[in-house]
Amino acid sequence: MKRMTITFLAAVCILSLAGCGSQAPSLDEVERAIEEGTVTMEDALEKGWVTQEWVDSYMEKNTVPAADKISAHAVSDFTSTTLSGEEFTRDDIGDVTFFAFVDPASKEAEAYYEGLVSAYEGIVENGGEVLVCTKSEENTEMFSDAPFPVIVYNDSLKEAVQNHTEMIEGNPTIGSWYMNGAFFSSWISSIDQEKMVESAKAFAEMQQDMREEETGSMAVMG
Repeated sequence: MKRMTITFLAAVCILSLAGCGSQAPSLDEVERAIEEGTVTMEDALEKGWVTQEWVDSYMEKNTVPAADKISAHAVSDFTSTTLSGEEFTRDDIGDVTFFAFVDPASKEAEAYYEGLVSAYEGIVENGGEVLVCTKSEENTEMFSDAPFPVIVYNDSLKEAVQNHTEMIEGNPTIGSWYMNGAFFSSWISSIDQEKMVESAKAFAEMQQDMREEETGSMAVMG
C-alpha cells in the first residue's frame, strides 16, 4: 500500500512545468503550483524552493486513499459517438488514458492537439492511451487523421462529468489522466511531450500496483 501511495503522488506531480522568475516563490505559491499541476515536486526540491522535510509533510497531509480519489472524481456511465458516428461509451476508455477536452475553434486547440499527437507513440509504449473530446462539432477538420478516438461532448457525457463542468467548459483545452473510472491527475492545459510520456509510465505502474494489491488481497481472503 505504501508503494502504491508513493507512486500515486509521483504520478500526480509528474505534470507540466511552469517557468519561474529569478526570485524564489513563497511556500504558498509553490504549494498552489503543485496542486495546479504547473510545477513538479521534484523540480521544486531541486531548485531549493522547498526542503525534504516540507515535501514529507506535504505528502503525508495530502495522501488520499485511492478509493476516495476514485469516488470524488469518478466519471459516470455515458454514451457518446466518435466523429465518424460510431458509438463510444465509458467502457471503451483504456485503463490508463489521458482524457482531453478541446474546443476546436480556440486558438489553443491546434497546438494542444498536435502536442497529443506527437506524444501519442511514447504514451502508448509506456502503457497509456489518449482520448479527445471535442466540445464542438464544428471546425473539427484537424481531428480527421487522429491516431486516437475523438468523441463528441454530448448531453450524456456532460452529465457523466458534471462534477468537473467548470474546469472543462471554462478552459479551451484541458485534460486529466483517467484511471479506474475517474480523473486521477491535476488538470493539464498545455502539452509537454516528455512529461506526458513520463506521466503515462507513472500511472501505468500505479495501475499495476493496484492490480497486484487487489490480487494479493483476494488470495489472502481465499
